[in-house]
Amino acid sequence: MANEKKSGMGLLPRLIIGVFVPILLAFLIIGNIVFFSINFGNVQLKSIRDLGFAGFKEMSAASLKEYTSSMNKLGEKAIQDKAEDVAKQVEVYVRLKGIKKTDLSKNPLLREIAVQKVGDTGYTALLDTSAMAYFHVDPRLEGTDLHALATKLPGFWKIMEAGVQTNASGYYDWRDPDGSKRPKYMYVAHVKGTDLMIAATTYIDEFSKPARAIATKLGQMEKTYSSEYSHRFKVFGFVVLIDLALLLAVIYLYSYSVVRPVRRLVEVADKISMGDLKTSVDVNAKGEVGALAESIERMQISVRAAIERLQKKRREEKK
Repeated sequence: MANEKKSGMGLLPRLIIGVFVPILLAFLIIGNIVFFSINFGNVQLKSIRDLGFAGFKEMSAASLKEYTSSMNKLGEKAIQDKAEDVAKQVEVYVRLKGIKKTDLSKNPLLREIAVQKVGDTGYTALLDTSAMAYFHVDPRLEGTDLHALATKLPGFWKIMEAGVQTNASGYYDWRDPDGSKRPKYMYVAHVKGTDLMIAATTYIDEFSKPARAIATKLGQMEKTYSSEYSHRFKVFGFVVLIDLALLLAVIYLYSYSVVRPVRRLVEVADKISMGDLKTSVDVNAKGEVGALAESIERMQISVRAAIERLQKKRREEKK
């Protein structure tokens, strides 16, 4: 019976599992909360890392959008001011010189006043309310009726139509030689006392170039953040593995120190059950294990004394 094979998990692995597994689960839960997001259908549990990264991206996008919008508004104001300024110059010149409309195209000085640079690539042009172009940065368009652009550039023509009645502005798409489309902003200002108009236009993104530089910088910051996170995650994972290994070793040593006297007492009890009443109970332990050792030792002494009395009684009966 004493040597009969026992089934089931021993005390040592139970102690190790009972202590180590909850700690391991705690590490996994904390690591998941910090580093990993979980999706349960419609329920999403975002990690602290993802929340921080998402917040950073959202803040960056909102700041960039606001900055771009502010720069575009400043660009619109600059284009408007340029159109009104050139319109005022044309008004003064025409009034002082008394130039007739039929003689407009013959005045090179007026052309210099009417066609001025706006931004890096923009310009101003002189037209009348019938959409006839008098002075333009492209000499080929001078003397042409801009109604021909109504189909080709509907956004441009919509602004021109509104500008016939009063000062008007808006955006339209312009196709570059490489085939790409970029938005242009145009402002139409009337020349007072005449049926002439000054149209000022340029690419609006000329004014938001700093925003693109900021966007590039933010992209670099995101890459740096992601790279730094990956590095920190690797360091964290290595430290956690070391901690778990040390923790497992400590738990094993502690559990073994608890189980070893119990195993010794099991051996002693097994020998006593087999009739070995002289084996020593050399277990130095305190608490419940120490009390158990004392109980087994008293049991050993009692059994030995009982056997001795029984043997003595049999010897007396034989005599």
